Amino acid sequence: MSHDGNETEGPLDDRPPAAIPIGVPPVAPETSQRDPFSFEAPRTVEIPQDPPGLPRRNLLLFLLTLATTSYWGFLQYQYFYLEPEVGITLNPFREPMLLLAGLPFGIAVIAFLAAHEMGHYLACRYYGIRATLPYFIPIPPIGPVLLPGTMGAVIRIKSPITTRRALFDIAVAGPLAGFVAAMPILAVGLAQSRVVDESSLGPSIGLGEPLIWAPLQVLFAPPLSQGETLLAHPLAFVGWFALLVTAMNLLPIGQLDGGHLLYSITPRHHRKISLLLIAAMFYAGWRFFTGWFIFAILILVALGTKHPRPLSFEGSLGPLRLLLLWISILIFVTSFMIEPITIDLL
Repeated sequence: MSHDGNETEGPLDDRPPAAIPIGVPPVAPETSQRDPFSFEAPRTVEIPQDPPGLPRRNLLLFLLTLATTSYWGFLQYQYFYLEPEVGITLNPFREPMLLLAGLPFGIAVIAFLAAHEMGHYLACRYYGIRATLPYFIPIPPIGPVLLPGTMGAVIRIKSPITTRRALFDIAVAGPLAGFVAAMPILAVGLAQSRVVDESSLGPSIGLGEPLIWAPLQVLFAPPLSQGETLLAHPLAFVGWFALLVTAMNLLPIGQLDGGHLLYSITPRHHRKISLLLIAAMFYAGWRFFTGWFIFAILILVALGTKHPRPLSFEGSLGPLRLLLLWISILIFVTSFMIEPITIDLL
């Protein structure tokens, strides 16, 4: 999730609000008082309407991402279901039925990403804040498991965040919705995974196991014996990917979802903590997994470590939002992987 706006520094009570982009009408003052956790009926607010016509760019990116994720499913279906001596084809037109078999896996990836981004989008609509529909980001699958045909999805927020509570609610809605969507995908995938002898695998790419993986594996996956391992079903990988994306978004850095949550709690220390964690990511890239280097650079280049201030920072978050904050922290802790991928060449 990204936001259009400018960072301001200095004491909170002296700082001007974030600049309103040119051509975007300011949000009605009533919006700043609207609170979904209030027992009072919300005031009627006129939500800015999107321009007429179909969002062609969003639709095009959605179709391209559905194609790349389905192609990833086409590859995964072959790796999981076909015998090694049959061989793997990279040409989807050679086996159209296999491409059709990969479609459910592509849809599962899209479903998780859509749930996450629509959580943000609907929260924006509730507060009368202009936001685009999700932009899905397609990418050709790299190898059998590294990326499931996408680098994720984003929405763009086109008008300033009005209040501290709105900032919190918009930020927390995405990870919570995405995590809820990921659980049934992961459960079904684990249930369809199969047990194999470790010695039969050969060179392989291993997936890191977050804390939540072990109890879910006990509940849904086939039991393992000594010398056996679990060969993850493609849907199990989609669930694993969803946990990874959720944990990455909850990192309290810059304008990631976790960065928004951090700013809504302690704006004065937001940038210091962001810079400290960026440094920690570079260390993790050197010590554990080189992908942390890439992610840290992407954050610095695309998002930065600054954060625009809401138009109003008055009022406390309240006990229910603090409960949601602790739930988000629990999701982060149980989904996080310091070494997401390991490569075994033996």
